[in-house]
Amino acid sequence: MVNRLQNLPAAGEEATKYTDYYEVEALCDTYIVELATALVIERCLDMSGEPGWIEFRDVFGARHRLMANSIRRITESTRETRAALRAFARARRNEEREGEDPFEMNF
Repeated sequence: MVNRLQNLPAAGEEATKYTDYYEVEALCDTYIVELATALVIERCLDMSGEPGWIEFRDVFGARHRLMANSIRRITESTRETRAALRAFARARRNEEREGEDPFEMNF
């Protein structure tokens, strides 16, 4: 009898361990990829002529195949940039609350 569990990754070795990743935003979805994958996608998009299909795997191991013209942006996302974005949003909310008039009636 073959032990099929031996081929499964260990619980601590999940693909979700990434803290720095890239987001590939397409028409209908956003994909989380490693730096190397983002660079390959960029290289395909930069090729002369219009590339047709781009195939890649995300950090979870899922295979994706997209039309090149459906890719809208590729963005770096690090722990530091996400923390800065959260701090910025928090500061904006606090600023908006300070400017509110508690007795103003909004209809």
